[in-house]
Amino acid sequence: MEFWTQYGSALTQLGIYAAGITVYTLVVTALYVPMGTRLMFARRFGEQAIATPGRRFLYVLLFPLVSFGFFLVVAGAMLFLSSDEVGKSLLGPQEILTISMAMVLAIRISAYFHESGAQEVAKVMPLGLLGVVLVTGKVDSVSDAVATGMENLFGNADLIGLFFVVVVLVEFLLRIIYELAGRPGGKASKTPAPTTRLPPHK
Repeated sequence: MEFWTQYGSALTQLGIYAAGITVYTLVVTALYVPMGTRLMFARRFGEQAIATPGRRFLYVLLFPLVSFGFFLVVAGAMLFLSSDEVGKSLLGPQEILTISMAMVLAIRISAYFHESGAQEVAKVMPLGLLGVVLVTGKVDSVSDAVATGMENLFGNADLIGLFFVVVVLVEFLLRIIYELAGRPGGKASKTPAPTTRLPPHK
């Protein structure tokens, strides 16, 4: 009992941060490849991306959910981890939401110019941004952190709804420009596959 009285708070905070960072990292790891790919869900063969009609349909149907889900995970994690110290944090709720959406838009725009670079940004930037919040914020109570984080999310529902519309419009605009430009960098390679030469029959 004395042990828990002395170390309980530190162990609880350790568990909160470990669980939150683990979930955050796993979600970022799962989503950074589709986020950094021009046509989400396309199958990749080296530098080439091939999208069947079915995968194109999935892209049109689900890209707003993937992009917006990525935004919500990043913003939600940062709001949660900084919720007890919002008044003292360098980043308030609106700043966190705005920076998170700006990051999503930057990744999607970069994907139409350089996919591998966009994927690196989608992998590294959320973790770097999380580091800023971990340094400037503090979680002491799980219940208070969850309550404050949810309050910050729902309290900015109009801004979040606007961001959803923005991410859809920007994606469609990027796709239209990409198609009008003749899909630069997205055409299948015309280099013939190497053939295996059999040894002469003896």
